[in-house]
Amino acid sequence: MKGLTHFLSGVSLASFIPAACKLANSEVSSSYILVLGGLYGIMPDTLDFKIGQFISRVDHDVDADPNNPNPQKMAEQIGRAMEEAYETGRYIKVQLYPLRLGVDLWRQYVLKFDSANNEIVVVINEIVTTSQIAYLGTEPKSNRVGRYRIKCKMIETHGKPSVVDIMSGPQFGFKRIGDRVEVGFLPWHRTWSHSFVLGFMLSIPVWLIASWLTGWGMGWLYGLVAFLGFAIHITEDLTGHMGGSLLWPFQKDRTNGLCLFKASNPHANFAVDYLAVTLLLYNLSRFAPQPAIKLGPLGYALYVLVIPLTVYFAIVKLFGEKGEEKKGGEISAEKALAREEDTKVEELMYEAADTVTGDLQ
Repeated sequence: MKGLTHFLSGVSLASFIPAACKLANSEVSSSYILVLGGLYGIMPDTLDFKIGQFISRVDHDVDADPNNPNPQKMAEQIGRAMEEAYETGRYIKVQLYPLRLGVDLWRQYVLKFDSANNEIVVVINEIVTTSQIAYLGTEPKSNRVGRYRIKCKMIETHGKPSVVDIMSGPQFGFKRIGDRVEVGFLPWHRTWSHSFVLGFMLSIPVWLIASWLTGWGMGWLYGLVAFLGFAIHITEDLTGHMGGSLLWPFQKDRTNGLCLFKASNPHANFAVDYLAVTLLLYNLSRFAPQPAIKLGPLGYALYVLVIPLTVYFAIVKLFGEKGEEKKGGEISAEKALAREEDTKVEELMYEAADTVTGDLQ
């Protein structure tokens, strides 16, 4: 889910606590208690992107020359790191970097883990701007594709190629599982930061500070709101692919998500945003001295939630559902790989023709 979705979910969940909602309705100075749920709702990703990615230790850096990138060497580096993970049983991490050519110019490349052929494929693409607009015709004319077939089998969990171009590059973690090596995307993401245990620990300071400021009779309420905001973020992330380390530090491995939809899915994010806002408004009215919404819970659920969302998804299904569009970098790489295959076929045909001609002579 997106950051806004996590924030709204945290605020909405806090509004289900009668004491918190009544406090927000009664005093302007106390209305921020619901916002506290939203702030803790975005905290897991904030910890990841502000701290986690910078403290994650890597074993190998894949950093090519921007002016003369060697895709074969890059593929070999990644493939050997996977073989190292298989042979040693250690968790091996590699860091990829963008290829910067100037203030606003970057050399784009694509990394693909081809589990069907047990290959790592690296394709060098066009030069792009920081806005990710490609300059057509700037792709290398030769030495554009690199391949490395690893000696062990792989499990690819990310599901799509990684396009590397601007600002920063992705990190991958390789771990042996049985007779295969699992490819983990962004091994620093959704691990220690996405733990219910950590959420509970981080809610304790809120409880203590709030108790000091408002009295011990109310401090628990602020701690509860903070924990629920943190917890709803982790729960929502479980609907995706990556999951999280739910009981870190007692369980360090990521629990797989339910794979219902991706975090970037606009329709899922809109539906949750809409649900959060409408429930928040209903709860604020329900616990207000004079309710502004006259509909009962069943009527509100039917007319404000069920019917509008049903109409929305029906429209999406009929007119807007086109499947996930591929990025321009992926399309460019696919064309390069297709041309490579065509060239191989032509070379094989020429070799076969030469062989036949030689036999006849």
